Amino acid sequence: MAENQGIEQVLGKLVELLTAKKDDVSSSSKEIDMVQKLELMPVDIKLEGMKNYLAWSRRALLQLQSKKLEGFINGDITEPKDKLSSEWKNWNATNALVVTWLFNSMTPTIAGSVDTITSASEIWKALASMYSGVGNVMLLADTDDKIHYLKQGERTLMDYVAELKRLWADLDHYDPIELPHPECVAWVKKWVEKKRSFSF
Repeated sequence: MAENQGIEQVLGKLVELLTAKKDDVSSSSKEIDMVQKLELMPVDIKLEGMKNYLAWSRRALLQLQSKKLEGFINGDITEPKDKLSSEWKNWNATNALVVTWLFNSMTPTIAGSVDTITSASEIWKALASMYSGVGNVMLLADTDDKIHYLKQGERTLMDYVAELKRLWADLDHYDPIELPHPECVAWVKKWVEKKRSFSF
């Protein structure tokens, strides 16, 4: 009698373990199915280098945000340590999707310069350090000149304002405001915006 109860307990435990394992496998395959169904539209601009990095990076970031994948390029979603876990398999599949999408949004020459990097966030950092132009005095001066000489001419007022705003955004990117306190940065940005509206 006691022997039968022991066997029943062992069998009950075995059923629990098999059921739990089946649920793990099923949730893992559901996650992989979700990754396979995830589709990213091509960016309308291919990265060609410093001349169009800002426009490309803004569109690429928006595209990834639309699918909640920006964490793969900004470093918020990191690679899980256990490479045998379903979490790592899901991360790896999604990272590979983002990496492939990034490669397809660049010219072959630029893709070739980063194609040995396997992490989407590392590719994003490498491209930013090569092409973003932050702190580049020549780009800063060039953009400043474009703003200075920009005239409405034959453009509609809306087109003129849009171009002016784009150039101002580029200028802010190349020469970001760096102050020790966020409140000071916010105040200076407001002051700059007000000054720009007067020059318009």
